Amino acid sequence: MNILFTNFHPGNGGGHTTYLTCLFRNLKKVKQNNFFLAVPESSKLNADLKVDFGDSIFDVDFPAKPREVFAVFRNVRRVAGIIKKNGIDVVHVNGNPDHKVVMLCKCFYQLNFKIVRTKHDSKRIKNNFFYRLLYRAYTDHFIVVSFFQKKEVFSSRLMKKLSVIHNGIDLEHFSPRTEASKLKCQLGIGSDDVVFVSVAGSALHKGWQYLVEAVSMLDDERKCNIKIIIAGNLPSNNIVERYVLSKGMQDNVIFYGFVRDVRDVVSIADLGFVLSTEVETISFACREMMALGKPVMVSDYAGLPENIDDKVNGWIVQAGDALSIKMVLESLKGTDLKRMSSNARLKAESEFGEADFIKKTYQIYKLLS
Repeated sequence: MNILFTNFHPGNGGGHTTYLTCLFRNLKKVKQNNFFLAVPESSKLNADLKVDFGDSIFDVDFPAKPREVFAVFRNVRRVAGIIKKNGIDVVHVNGNPDHKVVMLCKCFYQLNFKIVRTKHDSKRIKNNFFYRLLYRAYTDHFIVVSFFQKKEVFSSRLMKKLSVIHNGIDLEHFSPRTEASKLKCQLGIGSDDVVFVSVAGSALHKGWQYLVEAVSMLDDERKCNIKIIIAGNLPSNNIVERYVLSKGMQDNVIFYGFVRDVRDVVSIADLGFVLSTEVETISFACREMMALGKPVMVSDYAGLPENIDDKVNGWIVQAGDALSIKMVLESLKGTDLKRMSSNARLKAESEFGEADFIKKTYQIYKLLS
């Protein structure tokens, strides 16, 4: 069986990168099968995997803008050549730009392969002619990563076959570790401070600003002992820094920047947070922080609550509602965070492992080939 993965993200790629890295590295160990990857040369996915799997990685751009029609057809020819040369049985696409190119390969070159699509966001599917064609005629199996998405996708009535396969993570890699005390000192965090960490990124739809607002509402005594660390590249327009200044929270918020390995910064957290209001599905960041033994506060948006048992291994708050978050903050003094940390790790061990994620995905390929 020969499988080709595709992904259109030219940069970091977020959860797409984590998802495909996990699948590709683990499935490469399966004997009597060949796995290939077509991604932009500029992508983190390409850089991370080409070192170990150079012959199986193809540099392909998947233009996202409709006006890039010539680039689209150039890449249709490129991808069709990869499929023919390597006898591909299944192409696993991960977004509309690469799905569109793969669909056109089938249309123009009459190639006989199956298409699997994973949906990595919570955006509603448009029910127009193009998407009916893409999902009914040129999708053999559809994967969603949360039960929330399943409900949304079913409502569109476009899919023939659909599976819910929650994202899995490497529980050995993301296991509780000793606090990085040197890092804590470098960041000016005191021993009595309560530290909130997010490794979900600094985009406004990640909802971190609602935690900042909630902390700003607390009395000075409580507020001064709370530190909020946000990991991820910052937008170039200074909007996030301006927001923090407008709330008078510059002494409480630390923008940590992009990190390849999140384990050190998560190790200094008392609890994590993912408070998304758009786009999110299930959140690798949430699952990684819980596996590292941190209770996590999530919004009730999309599939985020599927990770959490409320007040057992984290908290579920109303999306976009600072008052809902403030209520949790005010309850923390009487909360056994150590117990909740242990519960978070136990939840990860019982439900978040990568073995089930890989096995279920691979079974779909076998059924189709």
